[in-house]
Parts: sequence; structure tokens; C-alpha cells
Amino acid sequence: MFDPLNFCGKVILQDGFYELFNKLKNSEIKLPEDPEIIGEFRFEPLDDIDGTTLSYVDEDFEEKYSLDPYNGEKVYKESSTLISAYDESIAKYAALECKMLYVSHSLITLYKDNYYPVNLLAPMIVTASEKIFKELSEKNEHQVFLNTEKKWSVDQKANVEVAKQKREFLEKHIHEKTILLIDGPFIAGDGYATFKAIKKTLIDKNIFPVFIVKNSESDLITRSIREYRGQYNSDLHLVNEILKTGERTRLYNYTDSHKEDNTKVFCYIKFSDRSSPIRIEIPTEIYEMNKFSVRKILDLVYYLILVQGDYRNPQARPIAVAEKYARETLRLIDFKKMVRASNFTPTINEERGMEHG
Repeated sequence: MFDPLNFCGKVILQDGFYELFNKLKNSEIKLPEDPEIIGEFRFEPLDDIDGTTLSYVDEDFEEKYSLDPYNGEKVYKESSTLISAYDESIAKYAALECKMLYVSHSLITLYKDNYYPVNLLAPMIVTASEKIFKELSEKNEHQVFLNTEKKWSVDQKANVEVAKQKREFLEKHIHEKTILLIDGPFIAGDGYATFKAIKKTLIDKNIFPVFIVKNSESDLITRSIREYRGQYNSDLHLVNEILKTGERTRLYNYTDSHKEDNTKVFCYIKFSDRSSPIRIEIPTEIYEMNKFSVRKILDLVYYLILVQGDYRNPQARPIAVAEKYARETLRLIDFKKMVRASNFTPTINEERGMEHG
């Protein structure tokens, strides 16, 4: 049970935070002074229609439905409602020898109009060099990682390790009976890897995860449903045409036919004529356990997006707050000073400030 009187906001430094930099000082590796700041690593490949099944959810019969922000506000103000939001911010340094990440994992809990934050600051080095790995990993094995996967880039390996950190962080700090809002997709990116590993924890704690996706390039609906094929450039194009402000599409169920536990229920909502629609995703198992609560959860999400009121970057307010904590806590420690003390060799693009993740 969440008790605000006994809650203490905190910023946690990962074990071995400073020890890793002491090793870097004695290495022959140089890092660039200026990082690229990114929200998260995200890999959202085009949908593989041949390996998927898309179906309508039985409870939805119409093509679209109106959302009720007043009902969303009512849900928000209920004494039993506890909302959390997760986001992360990453400073990424590209060197010839490796990639180094400085990650802020941010979890806020919203209770009776007050925000209660917890942040974890964690450095990470990912390399394909066994020599660099051996030099730096002793006693820092949870911060230095060797990429041995032939099909993975160093960035993809880093994505997996950030997901593991995220999983452990959420397991430790998320409260029971919480609606958990997460920026980014459930199945693409690291969402699926994170959720699958802690699924039992979330179910046992009665946590309802909701994934909020902006700027998606998915064409799952427009390629799967015959009447839409060839008519629209993408799913966003379709739903922007058929929805009015304050409406959502029907719920769809997606299942990977090669991996049946890789499944989600999703819909699109239209916040404003000035913004692209947003996709809302819920793990199918969670949906099945809470299907009679889904409509009020969707009203709640719409209400929280309206409250934030950002047409250029629409987002549920708790996620926007978690993002601010993630970005600001990155500045608490002079990471650039530590990087300058190392000997990593920056890439040419990093020297020009052009490296992109």
C-alpha cells in the first residue's frame, strides 16, 4: 500500500558508480566530451504481416468510439487510483573502443495531485572488444558488457542491457495496485523484453501497464484489413482520417503466430487535429484480466493527455513529469568531467557533435 507520509523521494547511484570511472582514468580509452541525449533506444521494425494475426476484440463492435475526459477525471480523483509513470533519459558517448551510456531511470508516483519521484543513475559500457571488456569488467560486471551476438550491433546490446536495468528498477520500486504508464511500444523496442521478465511481479502486485506510442510507422491495420489495403500510407494516416478529436478506434488484438505469448491489445486515440494520433497498447494477458476496466483506463489516459495540453508533443502528464525528472537528474553529477578524465578515443562524428542513436 502506498503511504505518502513514509515516502522519501530519492536519487540512487548504481553500485560501483565511481569505481568504473577510476578504471577509465587508468585506461587508454578516450571518450568525447559532449554526449548525445536521447529519450531511449528504440527499434520499431516494420510489421511482419506474414507472421502475425490481427483480429477485432469481441467487446468492440463499432469502428470508433468517443472518449470521455470527464469520466477520466473522475477515475483520476478516485481515492483508490494510484498512477505511476516511467521514462528514461540517456547520455550516449561513442568512442572507437566502445559505447558508453549514462542512464537515468525515472519512476514517479502520482497520488492526490502530488508527485513522488525515484531515480536511478547508472553508467554502462558496451563493447565488442574482449580486451576492453577484460580490462574494465572486473568488479563492475553489472556495468561493462561484451557484445558477442553476431546479429546484434553494440547499440542493440545496449538496448537489451538498459531493458534489464529497467526491469530490476521497476520490480523494486513500483507499488501495488498501480496504473503504470510507459512511454514507448510494448512489443517493439525493449517493452516486451522488460514485461515478459517481470510479468508475474506485475500480475501479483495488480499492476496495469499501459504503453503510449507516438510517431509510429506501423501499417499493421492497413495491410491486414482488406478494405484498407492500398488506401492509406500507414495506420496513422488511416486513423487520422476516420477519427474526430476525442475519439478512439476499436480495440485490435495482435498476436505473433511464431511466438504466441508475444501478443497485445491496442487502439489509436486522436487528441487534436493539430497532432498525430497516439497508439495505446496493453499486454493481452493484462487486458483479459481487466477487460471491464479498460474503457475507464482509456478515458483516464485521454484526460491526462488533455491536462498536459501539449499539441506539439502530446503526452500523458505523468510521463512528461517522469521525463523531466529523468533529464534533470542526469545533471546532478558532472558526468562530462568524469568522461574527460578517461582516455577513450571519440569518433569523428562525436567530435563534430553529429553522432546519432
